[in-house]
Amino acid sequence: CHSTSLERRLRMSCAQALLAFSAGRSAGCGTAAGSLVEVSPTLAIGVCEEGILRVVRAPSDAKAALLARESLMVVPTFPSTTPRYTVTREGPATTVMTTSTLKATIDMASEHITFYDVASGTKLTADFAHRFVPTTDPALGNASSYVLSQSWQLAPDEGLYGGGQYQNGYVGFEGMPIEMVQYNTEAVVPFFASTRGYGILWDNNAWSHLNPPEGAPLNFSKSPSGALVASFTPTVSGDHAVFADLCAGFGCGSIKGGVLSLRVVDSSSGAVRRVQEWDRLANLPDSISGKARGLRAGVRYELQLVGTTSAEKVFVVPPSKSTTIRSKLGKLIDYYFAFAGPAAPSPLDGAISGYRNITGAAHLYGRWAYGFWQCKEHYKSQAELLAAAARFREERIPLDAIVQDWLYWGSLGWGPQWDPASYPDPAALVAQLREAHHLKLMVSVWSKFDRKTSFYKAMAADGCLLNGSNYYDAWSSAARERFYSFSKAAHFAIGVESLWLDATEPENFPNRDQRCAGPSGSGNADFNSYSLQTTRAIADGLRRDFGDSQGRRVFSLTRSAFAGQQRTGATLWSGDISGAWDALRRQVAASLNYAASGMPYWSEDIGGFFRPDGQHTDRGYAALLTRWFQFGVFTPIFRVHGTNGNTELWEFGAQTQRHIVQSAIRLRYRLLPYIYSGFHRVAAEGYTMQRALAFDFPESARARTTADAFMFGPALLVALLVSNATSRSVHLPPTPGAWRGFYDGQPYAAGDVTASPAIDEVALYARAGSLVLLGPDLQHADEKPADPLEVRVYDGADASFTLYEDDGVSAADATGGASSGSATIRIAWDDAAETLTVGARAGSFPGMLAARTLHLVRVAPGRGVGVAPAATPDRVVAYSGAKLVVSLRTKRVR
Repeated sequence: CHSTSLERRLRMSCAQALLAFSAGRSAGCGTAAGSLVEVSPTLAIGVCEEGILRVVRAPSDAKAALLARESLMVVPTFPSTTPRYTVTREGPATTVMTTSTLKATIDMASEHITFYDVASGTKLTADFAHRFVPTTDPALGNASSYVLSQSWQLAPDEGLYGGGQYQNGYVGFEGMPIEMVQYNTEAVVPFFASTRGYGILWDNNAWSHLNPPEGAPLNFSKSPSGALVASFTPTVSGDHAVFADLCAGFGCGSIKGGVLSLRVVDSSSGAVRRVQEWDRLANLPDSISGKARGLRAGVRYELQLVGTTSAEKVFVVPPSKSTTIRSKLGKLIDYYFAFAGPAAPSPLDGAISGYRNITGAAHLYGRWAYGFWQCKEHYKSQAELLAAAARFREERIPLDAIVQDWLYWGSLGWGPQWDPASYPDPAALVAQLREAHHLKLMVSVWSKFDRKTSFYKAMAADGCLLNGSNYYDAWSSAARERFYSFSKAAHFAIGVESLWLDATEPENFPNRDQRCAGPSGSGNADFNSYSLQTTRAIADGLRRDFGDSQGRRVFSLTRSAFAGQQRTGATLWSGDISGAWDALRRQVAASLNYAASGMPYWSEDIGGFFRPDGQHTDRGYAALLTRWFQFGVFTPIFRVHGTNGNTELWEFGAQTQRHIVQSAIRLRYRLLPYIYSGFHRVAAEGYTMQRALAFDFPESARARTTADAFMFGPALLVALLVSNATSRSVHLPPTPGAWRGFYDGQPYAAGDVTASPAIDEVALYARAGSLVLLGPDLQHADEKPADPLEVRVYDGADASFTLYEDDGVSAADATGGASSGSATIRIAWDDAAETLTVGARAGSFPGMLAARTLHLVRVAPGRGVGVAPAATPDRVVAYSGAKLVVSLRTKRVR
């Protein structure tokens, strides 16, 4: 760092930065003139947008609390305007606030708020039962604070999703207790989306709970078999949640493979309901939840607990008609209610678009980022890494990015520095990867430093560390600037594309009970937001200093997340998981809830980080790895990683390599036009690509609870094999027309079908009335344009799809596209007329493909199926940007 302004910033001490933070701007909604309604001294409501209200409650002077509050999760530019609204009174007891989209009625006696859809008059939900329980904060010398809670009503058929990433294996958290605290493999995003179309963003950074269990825990006694057993008798019938609190505080989970079995046994029939079966997986969280479905009132049940991990407390929670969020610390209740109305593509899409408006858009990554990423623990030298890159090209395994994990600093000490003995010329390494192999390099960076390093000494000298630890204080602007400057010099200046920001919970919680430079000054009150601030440090620096290169479309990978982090260009990976079938199953559910939290970018260690001995020759593990790769195809970021041996595909033998390349990597690259266009919708519309079935089928009770199948974009239903079985039952939700198999083209009616995919196939179905766009085979994402472009038509209903293209690298503009220009082509299928309309191209960009060939295929049994390009398309047409109408019945172009 040589600029004078940067030196001045770095000279600011972290103590000065703390004072500067306290003078920062407050969250915007309700602060502009005319946008705030002071309902009473304890309730103020900000009108943010037509479909977004901000509700603030405080023990006194809620208006002042709202105006003074500094929010980390809310984007500073929100809201950009103040919408029109009215405030009326309905008699002395009710106040009504109305926008064009949303109506809120406030009972003036209780101050409870009921929310309605203006268009239909439908009641969405109502809040009630808020509480302020006095407590103290040890981080601030036991200063006074509150335990905060707020409850909302739930409809009987309502699904509630989001909250972040959790390892319990379930989707849909209505009535389920969840401990919302950062942990390796669990990430907190306090936003929840309802199948009724609304979302709730809980603006609190502290350790929190969703649906905290009330009442006394179960009393266990030891059975003759050694299991702990507790009896209970439900008073109502239905699905009951089980919550096991495994430690008295937090941060005491085990990285080792523990065992925890929770089973509910019907005393009359002996039927067993498996609630949780955690069998020697790494990183058992501090608490875990599950559901015992279909319990009957008045029947005695036994809950059996077996494991190497003892539980502090276990609760059985009956079905609930409400949901509650409780935070351990805070001065005020501050939440946003978002509802998009009937114009949204789906209820959950509407809720998530509101979340993105409040907390910031997720930009479109460079096209390369949607290709395949190679990673292992760890490359030990520059020579080894380059040899691996060369071998990928020799083997013709498509690849776009390769990763240098930790320990590249050698004996120099933990920090962003290259050991010259193993990495004699890092700049040449980056250049050779880029120029000879067309690969990007990502490098691992931690938020802590060895005490002997210059990094630690510089941070310590300016008070930029967390209270005697070796972790930097990410809430300090000066510490963030210094943290970024280290990687600017070591990584970005030599062309490293992106950083892997590890252990950003932060690991071992050095902020617990300590002061920090956050808006509250308390490491407890700002506990969950460390990752947001760390990813912000890198994004801010790159966008300022490398706006023509790495800062155009910032990408970073991180092990933790918080609300608003999508605007920093960060992708969450699911942490240090085990290489086991049950871990794969849990990642599917974790990824779906995370996406429903409004967070569109997620990744994982394909194959698991902790892998078994003999992984390269174990045929059972080869099957698991292949199925895991097949899951990875349909996740936002497609990346392998692991320890206990090399992860390169050739290590597993020619057959396994062939299965994985054919069924996963090749498919991913052929789908890039579909994937890239879909993620442009993420940036431009607030869309979600990896979609729990509740997104598109919210009225289906089966779809709302499905945790092992999902939609990828608008067309494809992915049903994964997540056990060592060779077949599985797949529920195809009701949809106009029939579903079709991707590999056989056969029609499948809605309902339950049995899938038995070969090891080099996926249980994959296309929705009737959809279009899937496939490009040519590629070795990397930018090898050549998508020409020819194969358009597979799944008939049975009308369909449309908009192809989006740009140069793949230019910075985003205000619409989510590339600042250098972009082009779109809308393609539509008219099912009655049996015609495909390829619309006139809109827009242009430098290097755009002016003319291309389209291979049009109307999918039928054995036709237009599988990964390979269709051998005999129904029509081959030339497209130069003008509108075409193609009959796939008479094969005429007009």
